[in-house]
Amino acid sequence: MERFFAVFWLILIPTQLGRHFWLKESSVVGIRIDYLSIIFYLTDLVWLGWILKNKETKKSLNSKNLNFNNLIFIIFIGINIIFATAKWVALYRWLRIGQWCLTVKLLKCNKKEIGAYLMKIVPWWIVVEAFLSLAQIVKGGSLNGIWWWLGERRFMYGGIGVAQFRVFDQAWIRAYGTFSHPNSLAGFLLLAWWLYKSNLPPTPFFDKTGVKSNMLKQVFYWIVNWSAVMGIILSGSRIVWMLTVGMLVAEEIIKKKTKNLKSKAQSLRKIIGKILLYIGIVCLILGIVSINYRISDFVGGWDINSLEKREMLALSAIKMIRKSPLFGIGTGNFVVNLPKYPTGNFYWMQPVHNILLLAWSEIGILGIILLIFNLLPTITKMTKNKYWWLWVIVGITGLFDHYWLTLPQNSWLLAIILGVI
Repeated sequence: MERFFAVFWLILIPTQLGRHFWLKESSVVGIRIDYLSIIFYLTDLVWLGWILKNKETKKSLNSKNLNFNNLIFIIFIGINIIFATAKWVALYRWLRIGQWCLTVKLLKCNKKEIGAYLMKIVPWWIVVEAFLSLAQIVKGGSLNGIWWWLGERRFMYGGIGVAQFRVFDQAWIRAYGTFSHPNSLAGFLLLAWWLYKSNLPPTPFFDKTGVKSNMLKQVFYWIVNWSAVMGIILSGSRIVWMLTVGMLVAEEIIKKKTKNLKSKAQSLRKIIGKILLYIGIVCLILGIVSINYRISDFVGGWDINSLEKREMLALSAIKMIRKSPLFGIGTGNFVVNLPKYPTGNFYWMQPVHNILLLAWSEIGILGIILLIFNLLPTITKMTKNKYWWLWVIVGITGLFDHYWLTLPQNSWLLAIILGVI
């Protein structure tokens, strides 16, 4: 049963079937905000089954673990909730953080088993999400049916708030997959893809014993890699696009140093060739799924006010930090407090698109210090091994978006990687 729950939970990570419970505090200026509702996901139910069957759970929740550091953290949590405007929302978010920390701790005790499951499940995350994205682009909207139950939101071209972009005067819907926003999908795919790549043998055409892989494994390797590239392209996330190209180039440079290639020119040719190959794939995908949308129906490309919105949210976050720099305004309470800290006539009911500003405004500098102190051993280890890319992906995307802290699929993936690695 423990194995069943573990595998089922990992399979469900990219999904978001959940039940919302709306509070009075879930509305801001008369508008229901999903970030402020209490949500119970199918993933939570399966996760609960896993921890109840996990032998390490009792050890992790033992009273002996209640040391001085943990006691200080509990006192801080209580203060943060007391200061919060929406106290039930703050309590719910702290329970989520506790769930996240417990998951990391339990995964550390089950590294081998979970790691083995991941290497079989992660490729299917990538392939399914990428081809669902392709189908959404071809249709020009959501597929509905079973995909709605897995978390696909209902949307269609021209719908209010639907993310779009234009390439070569062609209008496109940005792919959502089973995520609430294309940016969230893009970050998830990039992190999952690099996890898959980093745990393969030195060359994917040979297994760890040096025996040549069969043709089926080689074909599957290429399907997974090009599916990841396709999904990232169709998401339309410019930050992830640039980051992907940069990391591929960095990967080639690192390979060159480790393999001691004979000539710099040969290495440079390989890098340029790989970049041109990816550009070719981009053009091919755009050509295959091309649909003659009426340009007159298109309401601009990427959100032209995207940078301005992020700037305004950042200014509001700075005002909140000045108000309560030590303890924060209460975790999960950023959107609740936006009307109290306006920037001009601007209202965009979203968390600030920067994970540092979001964390600082909600839990204060003391909360950040406590979290860093607890995560420092893990951070130190990961900067010294091949998993340095985790901090690059989360750090750079986190400068421009908030999904690593606010959206379930991304938070689960981050917890799983921290625990297993």
